[in-house]
Amino acid sequence: MTLMQLIKTSFEIALMGAFAFSLLYFAITLFALIHARLRPPPTRRQPLKNAPAITVQIPTYNELAALNCAQRCLQFDYPSNKLQIIIGDDSNDPNISEKIDQFAAQNPRIQISRRGGNAGFKPGNLNAMLPHSTGDYLLILDSDFLPKRDFLARLVQPVIDDPELAGVQAGWRVLNVRNNLSTLMGSGIVNVVHAILLPFMYEVTRHVIFCGSGELIRKKDLLELGGWTEGALTEDVDYSLRLITAGKRIAYLSELRVRCEVPYTAHDLFRQQMRWAYGVVRAFMLHFKKLLRSQLIQKRVKCATLIFSSGYIMISLLLLTTIFGTLNLLCGLFGFDPSTAASSTYTIGHFIYDSTLNLILTGGMLLSSLAAGFINGFGIRSLGRLLIAALTVGFICMFFVGRGIFTAWLGLPMKWFMLRKAGNERTA
Repeated sequence: MTLMQLIKTSFEIALMGAFAFSLLYFAITLFALIHARLRPPPTRRQPLKNAPAITVQIPTYNELAALNCAQRCLQFDYPSNKLQIIIGDDSNDPNISEKIDQFAAQNPRIQISRRGGNAGFKPGNLNAMLPHSTGDYLLILDSDFLPKRDFLARLVQPVIDDPELAGVQAGWRVLNVRNNLSTLMGSGIVNVVHAILLPFMYEVTRHVIFCGSGELIRKKDLLELGGWTEGALTEDVDYSLRLITAGKRIAYLSELRVRCEVPYTAHDLFRQQMRWAYGVVRAFMLHFKKLLRSQLIQKRVKCATLIFSSGYIMISLLLLTTIFGTLNLLCGLFGFDPSTAASSTYTIGHFIYDSTLNLILTGGMLLSSLAAGFINGFGIRSLGRLLIAALTVGFICMFFVGRGIFTAWLGLPMKWFMLRKAGNERTA
């Protein structure tokens, strides 16, 4: 097999794989659109009875935005005698820690947990807060999340109705959607998860996966499973896979949204998505076999869980399709491919036609992003800008995600990245 034949064959295999996964995303997107249309309007909040004891954990590292989050938690419409709020301060900036201490002094209900470093990253911080957490359930909130007054009362209702639940995940609503193309792209990624993938997974299986924030976790299960995996870059997915393998169930409240931020710059977005890709792939590498072998869960739950991770398989195939497709098209364009040279001259028109056709054939994730925007109330103008963002910022982001995926596959380490948040500036 010549080099040209190898390139062409590799491209065709990657393209067919991407097309197959694209069809899957087309089907899931259609399901989500129908489900969103048929979904009944939100019901009125039920009077809170038998409220469980809750500990709110806000892990932070040099982030004053945590004070905005904590202030919102102090305003929760929830029995104060059953609500504990802890800020886990891993900051190495004494000025940040001093301001956190001043906030706690002004608000005696706030407790501070410190461990003198950032070892194990966020899951290490969460583990350090566990011995001080008195609640039966833990509400995890990243520092940039801004819950409404009735958020907690709504979030706990499923565990009151079904005490066997291992937890509840709320939906996310991005605040800084329209700042620039990077925030629009970041919002598109979040929307695909919370308006397409999780609703599909929950409707089909009554299971979902935690997303790292806006999540309510039963402390008993967490302790039984050995706590958070320190050093994991997506401790939420890692813990979710362990829970599901153990036969536990996580509920999802798509109608309950908690407001948050996405990265403000393309640089931060690329690093965030690379980190998420690395963490998710590592989590599945660690727990994939146990998940498949588990006798405690149904086959459809296993399938839906794998579909949740299929986005990274899809991106890997798209990346390979792009690389080999570009090589293949350039070979035809410059006459290096005997098959095209023998039949006719390969023109720029052929190049554009083939590229457009391949984009359509593999555009399942792009369609999902546009559909998720539509579900979240995007107008035609915003959908147009989202399309531009996907074809520019999103295209570049794909290579960073690919780097995260292949770094994980090779078993190489990846460091944790600190991302800029507007909440830090508003509080400073």
